[in-house]
Amino acid sequence: MLRVLLIVALILGSVGPTTAEPALFTVMTYNIRAGLGYCEPDRNPIEVRGRGHAMDLRPVIGAIRSANADVIALQEVVGEVQAREIATALGLKHVYARHGATNGNWWGLAVLSRYPIESHRADGTSTGRGNTRSDLMAVIRIGDRDVTIVNVHTDKDLKDGAPIKRTVERLSVVKGPLIALGDFNARPKSERIAPMRLRLTDVTEISTAKGADDAARHATFMREAQPARGARIDYIFVDTKFLEVREVRLLDRTHWPASDHIGVIATIALKGK
Repeated sequence: MLRVLLIVALILGSVGPTTAEPALFTVMTYNIRAGLGYCEPDRNPIEVRGRGHAMDLRPVIGAIRSANADVIALQEVVGEVQAREIATALGLKHVYARHGATNGNWWGLAVLSRYPIESHRADGTSTGRGNTRSDLMAVIRIGDRDVTIVNVHTDKDLKDGAPIKRTVERLSVVKGPLIALGDFNARPKSERIAPMRLRLTDVTEISTAKGADDAARHATFMREAQPARGARIDYIFVDTKFLEVREVRLLDRTHWPASDHIGVIATIALKGK
């Protein structure tokens, strides 16, 4: 009799739909300013370094560690050496792409990940002395899904919006979960950023996300060790068809001196197929 009851219980337990909790992961965008902190804001990092300031990645590594993010998009990374040093210290996988073969070859972008990075590619978005930029696209395997991450660092002096338009055009081939994040060097209402808003959603505009309102109102660029008034220029954009934003927050204040930018962090759930 006991055996029969156990069999019935097992059968009943297997009947009916089961609802699995969607996979959760945390992403972060962070302009690390080459490890130079927030000294002499608005100056190119290579100029600041030439004026006697040393690059120190320890505060940057501490800041990233505190965020406990699974996928991190870094801007203003000086070469593969810096990308590898940060990734190794955190026990993460990484890929790196420089901004150009000549004018921008001294710095670039990196994507760090706890998850396997299946592929990556870099595409130029602008050229010219001081204006050469690329974006870095990486496909990351999270659970049984491919998530495309696009790391962006747009030049602040190019006002026509063409670099962001070029990035958005390339995103048209992505048919699954997609996140574009980085330093867009444009304020929220800028026309330059409008093409990205037509394709994806700013995580701070998703009202159900915890902390979204606070993050939307806060500047992410620093001047004189304080957030520059109204200068929110770092963003995380997601495709809400595939992704649900659970939380948005800024890097903890204790780590702000590590750069002249404040990292933006979002916890995201993969929606069911």
